[in-house]
Amino acid sequence: MSVIDDVKNRLDIVDVVSGYTTLQKAGRNYKALCPFHQEKTPSFVVFPETQTWRCFGACGEGGDAFNFVMKAEGWDFSETLRELAKRVGVEITPFSSEQTQRQEESERLQAILDETARLFHDQLLNLPAAQVARDYVVNRGLSAETVAAFMLGYAPDDYRSTLQHLQMHGYSQDEIVEAGVAIRNDKGNVYDRFRHRLVIPIRDSRGRTVGFGARAFAKDAVPKYLNSPQGLLFDKSQLLFGLDMARRAIRETETVVIVEGYMDVMQAHQAGFANVVAQMGTALTETQLKQLDRYANRLILALDPDMAGVNATMRGLNVAQQTLGADQQASFDPRGMIRYTGMLNMDIRVVTLPDGQDPDDLIRENPAAWEALVGRAIPIAEYVIQQSTASLNRHSSYHERERVARDLLPILTATESDLQRNGNIQSLARRVWIDEKTLMQWTQRRRAIQTRAVPTVHEQRQLAGRSSYNHPGRGSKSGKPGQTTAPQESLCLSLLLEQPDRLAAANRKLRELQTQDAHVNPSLGPLGTQDFSRGDYQAIFDVLERSLYQDELDPLDYVFDYLPHALAERVDQLLALPHEVVRRALPPQDSATAYLRTLPGVTQFTSFEIESLILRQSRIERELQELYFLQQDSQFEENELTDYHYQERLRDYSRARRLITLTLRDIRGYARNV
Repeated sequence: MSVIDDVKNRLDIVDVVSGYTTLQKAGRNYKALCPFHQEKTPSFVVFPETQTWRCFGACGEGGDAFNFVMKAEGWDFSETLRELAKRVGVEITPFSSEQTQRQEESERLQAILDETARLFHDQLLNLPAAQVARDYVVNRGLSAETVAAFMLGYAPDDYRSTLQHLQMHGYSQDEIVEAGVAIRNDKGNVYDRFRHRLVIPIRDSRGRTVGFGARAFAKDAVPKYLNSPQGLLFDKSQLLFGLDMARRAIRETETVVIVEGYMDVMQAHQAGFANVVAQMGTALTETQLKQLDRYANRLILALDPDMAGVNATMRGLNVAQQTLGADQQASFDPRGMIRYTGMLNMDIRVVTLPDGQDPDDLIRENPAAWEALVGRAIPIAEYVIQQSTASLNRHSSYHERERVARDLLPILTATESDLQRNGNIQSLARRVWIDEKTLMQWTQRRRAIQTRAVPTVHEQRQLAGRSSYNHPGRGSKSGKPGQTTAPQESLCLSLLLEQPDRLAAANRKLRELQTQDAHVNPSLGPLGTQDFSRGDYQAIFDVLERSLYQDELDPLDYVFDYLPHALAERVDQLLALPHEVVRRALPPQDSATAYLRTLPGVTQFTSFEIESLILRQSRIERELQELYFLQQDSQFEENELTDYHYQERLRDYSRARRLITLTLRDIRGYARNV
């Protein structure tokens, strides 16, 4: 349990609010004059069962204890958490000395790498010995603007020049070695790692230099291509070259293109194809793909025909590797890619480059051809089937066709999406001339054998994720009725954090509904903090929404920069949510919602719009329930119960709820016809 949940579970909202205003018992709940605006008639209500509050007057706001104290005191979430933790006796552990030391070390190494990048770039532009590097850059067709944007540099043919420069800036030899800029040999001597090389700074998604890639100019240099070593800041499995410069274009196009080399990326960006990045390791990792899933719905792999290794992959059902150069290897794991299409709900596609050409060559020679090639990218499953069945025809023996089919089925059914799995089997059936029913039977037999085995790590993670959500309506571990982990809110906020632009699409859908009924404007306005019942979620949404009105930082970077530590940890938890598992754990509001959640082929394009409508529907139901509680308990005088203001709100909520329900059912009807 996080410190936020621990504090919340120990709080009683009645005690919290009574410290700011006088509460009067009224049935099961409490009422008061709203402390946030002037009023003569009590419209502020505290609901002990749900541990929430709401103003039914001019404010129209509500939330939990955290949200109330933040509003009452004008504190940020961090201050509120600290004060409420003191009140209930929860200790907020500060950074340990080890954590503080690690953070300081990281900042120190970051400063070394930044200074080194500036030094190398200056040397490329001005050092006479760097002429060979300048000629190379010109021959590769890179402009001065591209050189500056990527901060290309030159490391001179000297064993100590970089080391001495950094030492003059106050850095120790140990720090310079730790940063990967220098090497210490067996005799204890320290010297420059990069010598007589074109140096390319490698930056993380926030644009911070974390390492270097370097190409040697000496003919006998080994290796020809040299990267920084793995370390505290440089981890190839978590980095994508060019992502810091590609994020905006990826988000705008909702598409990312993956290539192999640094030059491919730079040439693509120079030609205006700014949604291109390169993988750093031998294969795309789950961490890299999850980074891209925050920005893109479609991922396109640009594969060289000589490196795909498709045939070897099909035979061994393992990652196939084939050497690209002296120190580089590329991997293509179709089984993994197909699994990610379902797990991350991404449309993963493949393009095969013309023989003898890489993206760098093709873009320089014919940018239009590159654009057309990317536009013709085919789904990963279709690519795998095409490559593996190319040698088959109707005259192939049944034994040959069966062998290919049995080899392919484990790959094509690796996705977690039943719709994609069935579609892949249908496509395979047409290519191997074996009926779909037979292929289904083979798959079911194989699954039956697997289910008797020990669950995979991924399955165990799914089960663990499912068990972490309380069933709505049940009490939390604290025993307070009505307190749940708000899985619907968690799901929506997680989806928004991954791709903030989804908020605009959801608000467009709400505006469309507004035009259908002029009386529901208040209930169908844009998504806001009040759509979330939890104070921490409201605080996160508020910062996320503000991030969309600035251009200096990527929205997620802005969120991490402006949130206190406790909420940044909550954001990490939300980004790690297994979406499909959460969806399966949610109770459907009605049959339309239940049906929609079984249609990944439709929700691939409208998932957040649907989930945001359900989120708004939940808010309306929550506020309707609060109004009904007031009526049932006769908390107000008779003239207040019939007051036009409250009756109007009831009508507003009822109309909005009906519109959302009809919309979800319309989508269900559309889905049936797709």
